[in-house]
Amino acid sequence: MLSASVTPVVMISACGLVTLALYNRLGAILARIRAFHTQKIELLKQRHEQGRTEQAMLLEMLDTQIDVVTVKARMVQKGLMCLLAAIAAFLVCSLFAGVAALNAGVGLVAIVTGAFGNILFLMGLGWAMKELMLSLSPLEEESNYLKVVSDHFSRTPPVEKRLTIAESA
Repeated sequence: MLSASVTPVVMISACGLVTLALYNRLGAILARIRAFHTQKIELLKQRHEQGRTEQAMLLEMLDTQIDVVTVKARMVQKGLMCLLAAIAAFLVCSLFAGVAALNAGVGLVAIVTGAFGNILFLMGLGWAMKELMLSLSPLEEESNYLKVVSDHFSRTPPVEKRLTIAESA
């Protein structure tokens, strides 16, 4: 009875490891969203000090990033829900697998809950992979924004002005 009920423990351990990783990932995502909010609040406080064009671009980028990172947080949340439900299913499977040693009819319940746990585990992994596919999008948007801003501020004076100075020297 004991050996039959211990079988799902391997899957519980696997779910636990992935759950721990996703909880850490969710914490990092939430911290990033809070940093975006802080940056946006500071930018709104300094509205009069910066140029309107640069400020509008930065606000637009922050809003987009907040939206994208919030979507990522929801994906991680869904993955965590699936993984936690899988752990519950594996625990029920373990219980019924142990009882199945005494009553063979209960074995079907153990098989069904074990299969359901595996499906939930795969769904949780799917949400984690989907979130991983979006992981570079905020960085890409920041890079594009910084390229536009740096191009704007690093423009050299027009060629005609340099020639005029060279001719007068």
